[in-house]
Amino acid sequence: MKKHRSLLILTGALAVLVIVYLGLGSYNRKQEQKEAETAEANTVTVTDISDLQEISYQYEGNDFAFAKNEDVWYYTKDKEFPVAQSYIDAMATSFGNLTAVRELKETDQLSDYGLENPKYTIHLKDSEGTETTLYFGNAVEENYYMTLNDKEKVYTVSGTSLDTISYEWNDFLQKETLPSIGSANLKQVTITENGNQTVYDSKEESQKEDLAAIAGGFGAASFGTCVEYAVKDQKLASYGLEENEKIKIEAVYEDDDKKEQTLTLNIGKLDESGSYYYVQLDGSKMVYQMGKEVVENMLNKGE
Repeated sequence: MKKHRSLLILTGALAVLVIVYLGLGSYNRKQEQKEAETAEANTVTVTDISDLQEISYQYEGNDFAFAKNEDVWYYTKDKEFPVAQSYIDAMATSFGNLTAVRELKETDQLSDYGLENPKYTIHLKDSEGTETTLYFGNAVEENYYMTLNDKEKVYTVSGTSLDTISYEWNDFLQKETLPSIGSANLKQVTITENGNQTVYDSKEESQKEDLAAIAGGFGAASFGTCVEYAVKDQKLASYGLEENEKIKIEAVYEDDDKKEQTLTLNIGKLDESGSYYYVQLDGSKMVYQMGKEVVENMLNKGE
């Protein structure tokens, strides 16, 4: 009888705990929803531009100006410049949907906030031709004072708002990429130098060690600094990339779908430091630097 009574007590206690747990869960959800609604209500919207078409500004003495054509961003002063789209998309999102930490209700002179002569001025234009100008002044803790257009209102905005413009030219340049090549998928390599061809084939047992060394070079290969993004034919000689000077590497490999592909890479001369070769994908206008050791492994000239 006592055991039965104890079991009933335990069951009742468990039921109470379940009810309390469910009640707390429901309360927490309501609190979270309430906090989210409060945060949304307190959000100070500075800009709400859904279709930005132009962005221009100055940073570290350089003028940057980008415009969009058929959903593709380009550099307005040189359409050949290969723009890394993700950087400008992030910029458009940041400045097109800018929110403030707070709006200052009582303001002093613009000069008190560094807004008479702003540190950063950003010009925006949407698809309808409407222009918006953002001005960023002094830093205040982790934020910046900012205003826009007629400078009637002053806000503080997060310092991260300017992160998307904190880049140099080379950061905005979209480099080409190399496929993933290693010992497992490299089938054949043909190296042409001074009119002479050397072929390494994975089917040849005697060449497996050489091919493994070459594969090691490909596995470590990546494009370094881009020294030319639209090189002219008459300038190829300065990089050792003229037809009669360059070394050509043709690599046959299997892609992820087990289909054979061919990569052709042109190797020029060493740069002035002697640490990098000038290289170029066949048919490309872009010239890069690539580490000496990596290139010489691809050429099977490594020590």
